[in-house]
Amino acid sequence: MEHIATIAKLLGSLFYYPVTHKNNQLMCHTLRHSEGWQESPFAPVLVAIEQESAAQLADDFQQLFEGCDVMPAPPWGSVYLDREQVIFGESTIRFRHFLKDNQLALDTGMREPEDQFGLMLMALAKLADEQDGLSVDRLLQTHLLPWAYRYLTLVQEHARTQTYCLLADIARQWLQLVQEERGITAENLKVYF
Repeated sequence: MEHIATIAKLLGSLFYYPVTHKNNQLMCHTLRHSEGWQESPFAPVLVAIEQESAAQLADDFQQLFEGCDVMPAPPWGSVYLDREQVIFGESTIRFRHFLKDNQLALDTGMREPEDQFGLMLMALAKLADEQDGLSVDRLLQTHLLPWAYRYLTLVQEHARTQTYCLLADIARQWLQLVQEERGITAENLKVYF
């Protein structure tokens, strides 16, 4: 479970905060200066971050995660799982109940849906840290995996930087690995987006 917690924290932060955020900069610096970092699946991301400008990364984060107009890859589960394709939909409410049942609070200080991809990975990390395998599996099976692969495909298709394209690929591969290792079958829910 430790490896699930570690990678979920890292990916959760990178999919919630801009790569240029101080926490992400610190994590990337630590990774870059760790022994054997070149063999890490994150090595290409670390190289891409250094090669792309802060403005390019900020623009890509804006269009992928915050949006001004139509978002090509909305990061909220309810956009994919609710017929109306809205944030704060029924699937958000179900996830909110799941969080409450597991005594997890994702208080970001803003009124935002809890089913944001990065926030969901952070919740997964907390459950893994607590060695709560049943809740880890339930979060993945019921709340994240039914829409995550579609979302990550859209991020890869619409990312304007190599950094976010690579992050989406790493997240997809990691989720597949965890799903296989834990023997999880995602709930078969209709994806509307």
